[in-house]
Amino acid sequence: MSKRLLPLVLVCLVAATATLAQPGGGRPRGGGGRASAGPAKPAKPYAAPDLIGVVKAIDADTGRVTIAYEASDALGWPASTQPFPVAKTALLKDVTVGEKVRFQLESQQISAIKPF
Repeated sequence: MSKRLLPLVLVCLVAATATLAQPGGGRPRGGGGRASAGPAKPAKPYAAPDLIGVVKAIDADTGRVTIAYEASDALGWPASTQPFPVAKTALLKDVTVGEKVRFQLESQQISAIKPF
């Protein structure tokens, strides 16, 4: 190899190495290197898991209901009893103390509750 050609070859090698070191390996972002892959599937919307428990107390003034709930594998919660705030106090009109209920939480408050 001639002495004039060597610096040019080294510059090309450095440029190629820098390109391949980038995320995606220098490939265009659109395909990602998968020839047969179709368009990306949209993520499934999050559905709050149903919890089941027994109403122990209702405090309409503070908008809270105390529930002794069963363990939830989906949330990784053991069975326990605790007060929960409700999204709307109107949710409390359809439940009574001692009643078994199914309920859902959104943003750490009960968004839906109904007899089980």
